[in-house]
Amino acid sequence: MPGRLACDLAARYSKDPRDMELILREADEIVGGIPGVVLTMNKGFLYPNAGIDHSNAPPGYAVLFPADPQRSASIIHDRLAQGVRIGVIIGDSRTHPLRLGCVGVALGCIGIEPVEDARGQMDLYGRPLMITRKAVADNLVSAAQIVMGEGDEGIPAAIIRNAPVRVVEGLQREIPGIPPNECMYIGALQSGPHPYTGCYDTLIKEAISAREYAYAPYSNFRVGAAIKGKSGMIYSAGNIENASSGVGICAERAAIAKAVASGEREFEALAVIGDTPRPLSPCGTCRQMLIEFGDDIKVVMANLKGDAAMATIAELLPGAFKGSLLDKQD
Repeated sequence: MPGRLACDLAARYSKDPRDMELILREADEIVGGIPGVVLTMNKGFLYPNAGIDHSNAPPGYAVLFPADPQRSASIIHDRLAQGVRIGVIIGDSRTHPLRLGCVGVALGCIGIEPVEDARGQMDLYGRPLMITRKAVADNLVSAAQIVMGEGDEGIPAAIIRNAPVRVVEGLQREIPGIPPNECMYIGALQSGPHPYTGCYDTLIKEAISAREYAYAPYSNFRVGAAIKGKSGMIYSAGNIENASSGVGICAERAAIAKAVASGEREFEALAVIGDTPRPLSPCGTCRQMLIEFGDDIKVVMANLKGDAAMATIAELLPGAFKGSLLDKQD
């Protein structure tokens, strides 16, 4: 049965709650979405709906990604490689940004290099290629899908002969990817916050408890925060107001100070909660204090109604002032 989070996200993205529950189980991260489609990270791939598909599945069923595409490719390879050198690719189809139509993408690969490095090769005018890498496995999947089709053709596999690729017996290579912050598409377009996927419920509960002890006699706007160190320890605090308004301290900074005073220097995530119409976001000063300890710290923003969103602190504070700017220049 779909949980509350699945139902909430299904309403937001116009999805069947049952599909949304599957997406939450399969996806590593929900990036965002539009009505009918949820954009996710799944096993290192940026994929709509975590790769879940109803096409070519019986009524009431869905097709998921292979649990281990590399292992599946290896099993098929061992059964087929009887006296012959062969490479095996497990593939799927997906769309490219701003392009209509599907292309192939490799999920697992055995026996060939999935990506060939063409850097250093000369172009037509004698200049060395600087960044080009050939997505061999992806391109072979695209070629095969012209034959295999996507519908009732009923062709589950294709044999490609005489392709200009090097087949190496026993070669196992994970499909290489790049971190999102190094991807020119994601790096340029990524911004938070993103939908909360339920991975820091304990941290939210600690922030709720801390809010009960907030000292806010002037505004009565009580906030709770909890921060989790890389050690696994959680430190929580409420906001503290003062008759001299500039002396007050936000809950986030109080929790960070508590953690740092206890010896923590590396942090995984911070949760902040208040009685607000939308998930409560840290103020600029709190963002600046948190980013002192790392760009990738996750910030979970929540309210008492159960709404929540999540972003990294770098997404909440792009172009932040950091200690590296204080380094002396020669």
